[in-house]
Amino acid sequence: MRCEAGCLARSLAGHDKDEYYIILSDLGRFVTVADGKVRTVAAPKRKNKKHIQADRTPVIGAAALTDENIRRALASCKSHYCI
Repeated sequence: MRCEAGCLARSLAGHDKDEYYIILSDLGRFVTVADGKVRTVAAPKRKNKKHIQADRTPVIGAAALTDENIRRALASCKSHYCI
């Protein structure tokens, strides 16, 4: 599965199960994700691709990946998708 930067992802396994993140980069078997609060762009979380469910449509531009923009995008996705 190819994951693009800026796409929404939900954690399926681990202590952060059912948390939502924005994908920052694709590293082959892994992706780096951030939520803008606990996991920032400066200190992203590395997740196995098998442990996430990714939406293929980017919700934020790859050039605009800042903590503030990530928090704003996640808030709008939660209200829009009722997650």
